[in-house]
Amino acid sequence: MSYVCLWSPSWPTGAAFPAELITDLLVHMPHVSVGAQGRVWADARGFDAGALAVKLVDVAHRHGYSNAHAGAATTAIAAELAATQRRVPFTIVRPGHDREFIAPFPIDVLEPSTLLDNLLDGIGVETLGALAELDAEHVEVRLGAEGMRLWKLARADDPRLLFAYPARALPSASVEWVDYALRDAERLTFVVNAQVGIVCDKMAGDGQRAREISLVFAMADRTEFTHRIRSARPTASQKAWMRLIRAALERITLPDAVTGVTLRVESVIGNDGVQGDLFDKGFASAPQVERTVSQLMDDQGDVVLTPNNSTHPLVEVRTEWTREDPAVAATSGERGVAKAQSGAKPTPRLTLQLVSPPRAVAVKTEERRDHRVPVQYRDGGTSYGIVDVAGPERVSGGQWEEGGPYAREYFRCVRKDGTLVWLYRDTVSIHRPAEWFLHGWWD
Repeated sequence: MSYVCLWSPSWPTGAAFPAELITDLLVHMPHVSVGAQGRVWADARGFDAGALAVKLVDVAHRHGYSNAHAGAATTAIAAELAATQRRVPFTIVRPGHDREFIAPFPIDVLEPSTLLDNLLDGIGVETLGALAELDAEHVEVRLGAEGMRLWKLARADDPRLLFAYPARALPSASVEWVDYALRDAERLTFVVNAQVGIVCDKMAGDGQRAREISLVFAMADRTEFTHRIRSARPTASQKAWMRLIRAALERITLPDAVTGVTLRVESVIGNDGVQGDLFDKGFASAPQVERTVSQLMDDQGDVVLTPNNSTHPLVEVRTEWTREDPAVAATSGERGVAKAQSGAKPTPRLTLQLVSPPRAVAVKTEERRDHRVPVQYRDGGTSYGIVDVAGPERVSGGQWEEGGPYAREYFRCVRKDGTLVWLYRDTVSIHRPAEWFLHGWWD
């Protein structure tokens, strides 16, 4: 049972609802709220719903509401109808029978608008069971958004979340000292190790694993210095976090001596089981593979790279990949999400997918003014017809570069299947006559 609904036609609603009644109800229930039309809701998760309904009705009777009724069910709609439509002190709906219980009730209990009520009457739908038997497509087309909402309620599909899970403070630990200040990284590591042990014990006790932890240093000049550390794989292992922290303390430069350290968990996940294998398309779990890859990401920071683009004419040498701190790289996606949430709409566009290195292809050409354009090419044993060509775009240079000179004629081609491909003709090949290459495609 998840919900108990308590209702009486006699008690006032809104601001005039008796606070003394709620106070007495809280003696038996930790979570009680007053909803619309005077419905009093109790969170029955983890409780005996039948005994709880009896207690709540007794409390209402002691306050003078002898006509109070209670309903207990897995869904809110079934509990509400059990309390408001039955003339007995309490009704318990068996788990798994919510839809069956509410099926005989007339449509009017859901309080449809006049227009929707007339439409339902016109198609002969009088009960919740009859409405629940209709197809979703027919309901959406003929009855609109309100009809879909009532159709879901008639099927005991109630999306209302009357009691949210309380937010739990994330684990943290701190230590301060006033008689001295630390500058030595090894001594800081010794101090932080104790705090990491406290935090990891808290996470293990709560069934949590941290993905990101912040080190907040209290400086001697009364300022704070914060450094975030992100793990490739969520973990509550003190050994794993200390490995990352030691590596971070070797890289960062603190602006002053340290007089205190706070270790704060920024994000956690539950101890959910791994559902799939990284190298298996099925669902055979292989946590050891994931653990090995995560260990590689934690130990080798160079596996996280950031592209830096230059103005070089050749696309394949234009981008240089440089090392990026994993913690900094992890926030790049958060910035994109924040931008999207602020109202900025992404612009639809095609993305060039480069073939690296460019792949040699056999091309059939035909004359066009002062040059030849591709009309068909063969790649990997398959021939592709070309229906439209733009180009050539000529690029040359590199006489004094390490790779030697280059001269290319680029063509943007549309294949018969609609794919936009990028071909180029190498006109200065040293080892053989001019050749054609597939440089990429757009999708």
